Amino acid sequence: MLETARFSIFYFCVIMINTLALSIAKRRIRIFLTTSMQDALYLSFLIKIKRGFPSMLFNSVVYITIFQPVVIGGWYLLQRLKNPVWSKIFLFGMSLLFYGYYNFYYVGILIASLLLNYGCSILLRKACSDKIRRFILTAGILGNLGILFYFKYFNFFIDNCNFFLHTHISIEKIALPLGISFFTFQQISYIIERFRRNADCHSFLDYGCFITFFPQLIAGPIVMHNEWIPQLHNWRRRPKTADDFYHGAALFILGLAKKVLLADSLAVPVNLEFDNIPYLDAPSAWVTIIFYMMELYFDFSGYCDMARGIGKMMGFNLPVNFRSPLMAVSVRDFWRRWHITLSRFLTQYIYIPLGGNRRGIRRQCFNIFIVFLASGFWHGANWTFVIWGLLHGTAMIAETLFSSIPPILAGVGIRKKRFRFPFEKLSRLLTGIFVTLSFSIFRSDSLTDAALLWKKLFAGGYNGMIFGISNTLCFPENYALNKMVSMYFPQYSNTLFLFYLLLLLACGIFFIRGMDAEQWIEKRGKTTLGAFCLATLFTWSFISLSQVSVFLYFNF
Repeated sequence: MLETARFSIFYFCVIMINTLALSIAKRRIRIFLTTSMQDALYLSFLIKIKRGFPSMLFNSVVYITIFQPVVIGGWYLLQRLKNPVWSKIFLFGMSLLFYGYYNFYYVGILIASLLLNYGCSILLRKACSDKIRRFILTAGILGNLGILFYFKYFNFFIDNCNFFLHTHISIEKIALPLGISFFTFQQISYIIERFRRNADCHSFLDYGCFITFFPQLIAGPIVMHNEWIPQLHNWRRRPKTADDFYHGAALFILGLAKKVLLADSLAVPVNLEFDNIPYLDAPSAWVTIIFYMMELYFDFSGYCDMARGIGKMMGFNLPVNFRSPLMAVSVRDFWRRWHITLSRFLTQYIYIPLGGNRRGIRRQCFNIFIVFLASGFWHGANWTFVIWGLLHGTAMIAETLFSSIPPILAGVGIRKKRFRFPFEKLSRLLTGIFVTLSFSIFRSDSLTDAALLWKKLFAGGYNGMIFGISNTLCFPENYALNKMVSMYFPQYSNTLFLFYLLLLLACGIFFIRGMDAEQWIEKRGKTTLGAFCLATLFTWSFISLSQVSVFLYFNF
């Protein structure tokens, strides 16, 4: 504990030193800026401050400098009181404030959903017959799905009715509350477990804290009642050591670096090229979809790492949601590593109730199809998400059918171990290509755009668009070098930008193939060098918060 405390003190000291040093360096870099560029940057900064962030994201200045210190400090101070109710009220209120920062109207929807599901849990306790309990469960599930359908899919339904039935129904676009899919699924799982008598009827305050716990409210992971509420009840025995806090802070910093330094950097060329698909050639199209796959992974996994880090700093353990998914050797293995909590939910509440793999291979394939159809619809109200889900479902069915066939190698007497290593490498490569191609449909605005992008991938030729992508990688960190090269060596400007592109691609592949955040913290994060690296990453990420940040989860 003393060693960890020493690391923590060192870590915060390094933060202050690096902040001072980098701020001085940033001022010196401004010497290279022209007056117009200075004015443009200053104006964009003022606009960002005035408008605020789309929500209180973990990678916002408001959250890091104000909200998080207040919440963590208030949580630990109130825990010193003998009555735990005050700390729960504080946590519940701050979670609602976090959720309502963008639009307080959403808080009313969230509370209405809480009351609906908590009322169902009370009725399930008081019901005297199984028939009434089934009716309450059905009504609760339909009520949750009805709320989800209205806010998330009603516009999609009307648009498709107008297209297929040639109608002209016009309605105002319904705003989608942030994270409605996440907290709706959590509540459906709770009332199902209440119906199965696997969950106790907790107080409304405990239930509200469970559903609205702000680290996982708008972007997951999807938490089950039996892995979070007991932690809330065992508040007196919860460890509050410096090691736990340091571990949580390290997780938060690594997630912040993934989000700000990698995902947001990749988002600039990705957004530009997806908006200009007709002008892409084959190399730029491949770079675009690879960059998007890396952006999505670093953004989503980074956000989940930050959520787990915040939870750990407050004494809560949230489930792991990503485990090196891009190192998967099959599509089945990919879904064991990617969005693990969603896969768990779909398995427990759709796949197994439908029969799982207990009713023959045909029924198993049908169940897989239904699960991935639901997964596609869950991710967004667009046919691109549905097709994406069906592609993964088809690949999963193909793997299931292939695994049911006796191995050919065993029949001819060839040892499997001899071919394990190259086959594993090849399968990992093929799985990565399939996942990357499928997520290009996931990102496209329409099926037409997705089809055009795939055409560019395989028949796009070459028109030098790759240099257009590389020219978008003009970050403040390399502005001085860019300016010097453009002034004194203009003939090498495109080469320099292409080097940035290849470097960013190499860094992304390196971190994808390396250790995940948990492994890095355990092996290297608790050393002095690891603490220095964390401090540097935090400082760099915090300074970069003034750049444009992308929030990918408005569909959820």
